[in-house]
Amino acid sequence: MSGRELTYEHMNLRQLSELEYILLGDLRDVLEEDSTEENRKWLSMLVDALLRTLPREFILREEGGYLEEIVMNCPELDSSVQQLQEEHITLCSQLRSLATRLHGTTDFQVEADSLKRQLGAWMNCLQAHNRHEERLVQQAYQQDTGGGD
Repeated sequence: MSGRELTYEHMNLRQLSELEYILLGDLRDVLEEDSTEENRKWLSMLVDALLRTLPREFILREEGGYLEEIVMNCPELDSSVQQLQEEHITLCSQLRSLATRLHGTTDFQVEADSLKRQLGAWMNCLQAHNRHEERLVQQAYQQDTGGGD
């Protein structure tokens, strides 16, 4: 491995988050294209890349990352953090299931509309999850710094 190559295991949280953002943008673009076998290949590659990116990103958020810090600073947010962690598992599981269908031997044309719709819905769930996580982080730090007198 050259000094410039990074594997998913060596990427930090910021790098993984940036990669996720790029992959989601590409996925959104490919979902809008015609449902051809070439389109299936691109979808498969993007979903596979997300399957390598997201679990690592979620681990970094949870273990010693800012989710742990939220609970330390604001113990009352523990159940919200636990919910986010459960969503991490669900999001990865759903994406694995969609990847299995994409890689399946069935004719892509038959399932393309359904798969694309479900991938779009999954992507919307991930984005809603990320927004919820951002609000939780903001809430924790506002409570932590807003004490005053």
